[in-house]
Amino acid sequence: MEKKWYYSADGQEKKGPVPEHELQRLLTGNQIPTSTLVWSEGLANWVSASSVAALQAPTALGATLIGIAATPASASGNSTALAGLGWMTFVGVVHIIMGVFACLSCIGLIYGVPMIMGGAALLGAKNLLSGIATVDAPMNPFLEKLLKSFKLVGWGYILMFIATILFMIIYFAFIVVLISKLGINLPH
Repeated sequence: MEKKWYYSADGQEKKGPVPEHELQRLLTGNQIPTSTLVWSEGLANWVSASSVAALQAPTALGATLIGIAATPASASGNSTALAGLGWMTFVGVVHIIMGVFACLSCIGLIYGVPMIMGGAALLGAKNLLSGIATVDAPMNPFLEKLLKSFKLVGWGYILMFIATILFMIIYFAFIVVLISKLGINLPH
């Protein structure tokens, strides 16, 4: 349940209770000054709104949709996509590694360089997302789909790596069996 706040912009008239996101909207929209005194259950005294971290303007994504309920990204049941940024890092790093290996061949430069650039951009985007303190509720479905996408791509890379190792084992086992059947003596 969202925290309720009382506020007094002029020091005289007390207003509220209002939901936290509404007070945030009033502050970020400059409808009331940041020097407004606020109080909520758990506070001993009235304090300046500017001294309450939870009432500060939502960063990045949150600031783009002023007026829509902003909720903490870490709250249970809220955006798990921000908690799943490890998949974004994994996919970005794998893109860079695959791009480097692709660049080892002449033709691979054509797609290797864009893969490296894409991986670096993905890691940069991940760093920006990790700095977000709040996420607007309408952004949660988008972030959930984004997380699902990175999970699927990440698991695809893991399965591709396992399949490659298995193929190499089977291929070399086949070569060894073929050499022994044909009786070819390899130099020591």
